[in-house]
Order: sequence, then C-alpha cells, then structure tokens
Amino acid sequence: MAKSLDTVEDRQPEQLQSWQLLARLRRRLRRRAIRIREAKLQKRVEDDATAGSHASLPKTLKLKEALPDDIEIRSKDERAIMVTEVGGRFDIIGCNKAWENLCGYAECEVVGKNSAALQGPETNYDGLREAVARLFEGEDEVKVITTNYRKDGSKFKNFLTMGPLRDENGKLTHFVAILNNIGARTSW
Repeated sequence: MAKSLDTVEDRQPEQLQSWQLLARLRRRLRRRAIRIREAKLQKRVEDDATAGSHASLPKTLKLKEALPDDIEIRSKDERAIMVTEVGGRFDIIGCNKAWENLCGYAECEVVGKNSAALQGPETNYDGLREAVARLFEGEDEVKVITTNYRKDGSKFKNFLTMGPLRDENGKLTHFVAILNNIGARTSW
C-alpha cells in the first residue's frame, strides 16, 4: 500500500506539469485566435476609407501637441487620446475628454497607472505587443485592433493608432494612442 502511495505522489508533479502545459496551450490558442480574428477585421477596417482617417498622426508630434496643457484645447479634440511613458509599465501621463467619455475613467483616476485597466480576456495582447515593438524599432505610426474594457466592465472594439513622441533631440519620450470605437459599425 505504501508503494502505491509513493507512486501516486511521484506522479502528481507530472500531472500538475501536464495540467499547466495544457492551460498554457489553451491560453496561447485563445490569444492566437483573437489575434487572427482582429487582423482580419483590421484589414476590412483599413480598406474602408471612412474608418480611421481622423486617427492619423503627423510625422513629428511633440508631447505638448498630443496633450496640450490648456484643458479647453484638449477638450475640443474629438479623438480619444491617451499618452503613456515609454519605459517600465507604460504608465499613463494624461488623456483628453474624448478618451474619458469613451473609457469611463476620469484623467485623475488613470494618471500614474498603466493601460492594463483597459485590458481583459478578449484583448489582443499579441497584436499590442507587436505594435509596441514596431514603435521601438522606429515606425512612426502603427495600428492594431483590440478589444478594450471600460471602467464599468463593458467592452468595445478599438481601432488603435499609436505613435512615438520625441523630444527636440529626437529621443523617444512617450507614446500617444488614439482610440477609435469601431464596435458600433456593422458593415465589417
């Protein structure tokens, strides 16, 4: 009897490892399916000339242009804009009123926090990771579709345009993100 208990105890770590591997595989497959689905949708959205034309970024954009100090000017921009740091956790340094309206957070609630508050089970993590890598490699603008979550937990399909913000010496200092809720459109 003791021998069979030893055998069971010896097998438990193997079973735990196979369970962990299976869970990891399921997560990867789910993330891959999300990425493929979002890439197909992105192609359709980019082919639609009306979808994200207002979300383009100028070639050279400075922090004060992306996120003006003047609250009145910042509030007039209809694009939902968020600016993050480039290092560490990509902490949010500011947003505009359109972003607050779309995401449900007040600027004071998100400054100093990272954008993970907008992410959840259907977020296109692989697409976001690839987009950020492309920005670090020097691209001026990247676009990705993902599912984001509002403060109240409701989700929205986001056609995200991201770009680098550089200082006067050309050093990368921040990222700007323009969120475009495309979930209400049924033509895709």
